[in-house]
Amino acid sequence: MFDAVHSSEAKQLESRFAGVQLKLLVYGERMMLNHVEIEAGGCVTMHNHPNEQIGYCVSGAVELEVGGEKRVCRAGSAWIIPGGANHEATAIEPSVLVEAFSPLRSDMIKG
Repeated sequence: MFDAVHSSEAKQLESRFAGVQLKLLVYGERMMLNHVEIEAGGCVTMHNHPNEQIGYCVSGAVELEVGGEKRVCRAGSAWIIPGGANHEATAIEPSVLVEAFSPLRSDMIKG
């Protein structure tokens, strides 16, 4: 399967986090890619999932807390969050992120 999509045409996902907009860009059998916009002060509160997660900050800055360790990631920064790790992201300023999950998050592609 081959697919290509521009973020302006991507499927909007329901977000349970205030100030956070999620879009599903593409997904395959084993991985997926999301576009994330977070308002300044918006927070993806502490949570975990079994999926490995890789992220890249396109613009802005976020404070990430993973397993009790905090780091500020600005535009151009990338990170990896192991599956099962407790983690949280708070936008220091309006931010755009791209995040990949493997295996894909079936809870995000339903509906």
